[in-house]
Amino acid sequence: MSYNKYSFWLCLTTLVLMPGCSDDDAIITQEDTSIADSSDSGWNMVWQDEFDGNAVDSNKWSFAVDCYGGGNNEAQCYTARTENASVADGMLTITAIKETYSGPAVNDSDPSYDINDTSKTLDYTSARLVSKNKGDWKYGRFEIRAKLPQGQGTWPAIWMLPTDWVYGPWAGSGEIDIMEAVNLKVEVDGEAPVAAIHGTLHYGKQWPNNVYTGQEYTLPDGANPADDFHVYAVEWQEDEIRWYVDDVHFATQQSSGWYSQYVDDEGQLVNAPDDAPFNQRFHMLLNLAVGGAWSANVHNTGIDPSVFPQSMVVDYVRVYECAQSPGTGAGCETIDETVTVTPGQTAPEIVIPDTTFGQQSPLNLFSFGDQDALAAGLIFNSYNPDNAISYQVITDDTQGNVLQITKTGDTGNLYFEYSPRADLSHWQALGALVFDIKVLTIADGTEVLVKADSGWPNVGDATIQLPTTLEQWQQVSVPLATLVANGNRFSPGSTVNFADIVNPFVIEPTGPIEFQIDNVRYQYQLDNQTQLSVYDDATNAPFAYGQYVASGELAEAQVDVGGEHNMVTQLTFNTNEAVGYFQSPTVFDLSDFATLSFDLYVVSDPRTSRSLNIKMDCQHPCSSGDFAINAPEIGVWTHYDISLADLQNNTGSTLDLTKVDTPLVIFPNWGDQQGVVLQVDNIKITKAL
Repeated sequence: MSYNKYSFWLCLTTLVLMPGCSDDDAIITQEDTSIADSSDSGWNMVWQDEFDGNAVDSNKWSFAVDCYGGGNNEAQCYTARTENASVADGMLTITAIKETYSGPAVNDSDPSYDINDTSKTLDYTSARLVSKNKGDWKYGRFEIRAKLPQGQGTWPAIWMLPTDWVYGPWAGSGEIDIMEAVNLKVEVDGEAPVAAIHGTLHYGKQWPNNVYTGQEYTLPDGANPADDFHVYAVEWQEDEIRWYVDDVHFATQQSSGWYSQYVDDEGQLVNAPDDAPFNQRFHMLLNLAVGGAWSANVHNTGIDPSVFPQSMVVDYVRVYECAQSPGTGAGCETIDETVTVTPGQTAPEIVIPDTTFGQQSPLNLFSFGDQDALAAGLIFNSYNPDNAISYQVITDDTQGNVLQITKTGDTGNLYFEYSPRADLSHWQALGALVFDIKVLTIADGTEVLVKADSGWPNVGDATIQLPTTLEQWQQVSVPLATLVANGNRFSPGSTVNFADIVNPFVIEPTGPIEFQIDNVRYQYQLDNQTQLSVYDDATNAPFAYGQYVASGELAEAQVDVGGEHNMVTQLTFNTNEAVGYFQSPTVFDLSDFATLSFDLYVVSDPRTSRSLNIKMDCQHPCSSGDFAINAPEIGVWTHYDISLADLQNNTGSTLDLTKVDTPLVIFPNWGDQQGVVLQVDNIKITKAL
């Protein structure tokens, strides 16, 4: 079953394993014969359901019971009721009904789900049958004779999922869609009624970094799959999968065009074997969904409630094994040599994690200029199910090379991906996502969202203010803290985690638009900040405590002193050659700031001369140099306000306030430090009032 790029199928990886699968004797009538049934085909039936009883066979099928929406924002609750799945007259009938229904908000086979904890109410009911651990196969021919539903919002699917999820969560372990269709017989603007069925593979990496490739097919002579029964089949062998309707071979995909990348036991992203993920056991699913990311977003869009109830009727399900080579599935294939192999996808290069990624200030994600490149480690990617998003590098008269993005529909986005994931938490409090944008054309009602993404649904988004005049460059700035506060509008309660970023920049127009962007970056924006807090009961990101010790020991501890100071940093100098400091991995422009402030308390100082020094650094060797301060009275908290101008004018100073990374270094005189114990609190840099 096809999935939205922002679909969330992690729950499927935890389905409870159940024992066994059953084999039944074949019952074949002349009317139902196919290529696989001929005596010389080499195919041997190993599993079947002819639906000859009066109920769904629990030895062959389990029911999904949930109102999860399939991860595609579908409108149905799946039930185990006979109203939604019944067997009579040799047929299975799965029926979608327009009715309000409540049930589990996630798949009820997920062992982490507490049925008393979460429920959801939706406007339709339907059924999904699952053969997991009752019918599981690696290679073979899979045939299903079925008649499909019709109408806007209908989404029948006959498909397969991995039983063991060897290559991680969906879709790294793969998905085989034998047949899908949406909105059959719907007429759009006088065009012929929708009649296509689709055969698709999903693979790649864990969502949302999965990909898919497939082919559609229409019946000859204008026939519609909703009007009569047809046989839908795949032949799956090592390195190749083929699709058939009524024994007409219409699509082929090969392992040279699919791949799997997954996180191994050591936490490293690795390439699976060349034929993965379609080299493991899969099981079958039969369902009828309503609405959702595909059917509700195409043709006449939405759901037409007047067409319901609608049913998918299944005559039989038959699974065959190739007797000649059951281990590979090869030797029994029926191939139309005129069918070309569907182009696949190439596995992206696995980027080695760079511990320095995100430490620069500004963090330039995309700035073509003369370099014509993304930041090292980033790749372009997109969610583009309707092929509505395209992008290219073009030359702008004023900006030089820029990225031009065109969107012709409502669905899709473009993003910059850093697949190893990055800790950008030091950017969250004071950083902003900044870029230049020029809108060329825009449809009424179209908005533009920007996002940062830790993997669905952990996303933060914001709507940007677009230029009021077309073809005019404008700078956009979105505080990263705003993205965290806003969270994911499509998944309330979820938000981005800047300590675990996979896509540091996502741009998603909500409708048709053509625009250009340039100079996409994270940068610290202190324009609206009157005060930069470095330490207050704890270091504030991106600052952290550090020290340099030439000999001996400088012991640092966080101490709760109570009162107005609470937690403070305590430095114990068991050395004569050490400094303690508070440093950011990136630089700040403090040229608009005036004063460095901090509180200092001397616990112990046995020296004859109680001299103390501070300094401010701007990426060594850039520094204010040692700046002497008067030592406070022992046992008394003392407040200091140091002019940044005085630090700049200090003897020997090379301080550049536009690139400060270490706002405070503190130490007793070098060579005379032994036994000094200091406590530091409330380190701040403020603008002039």
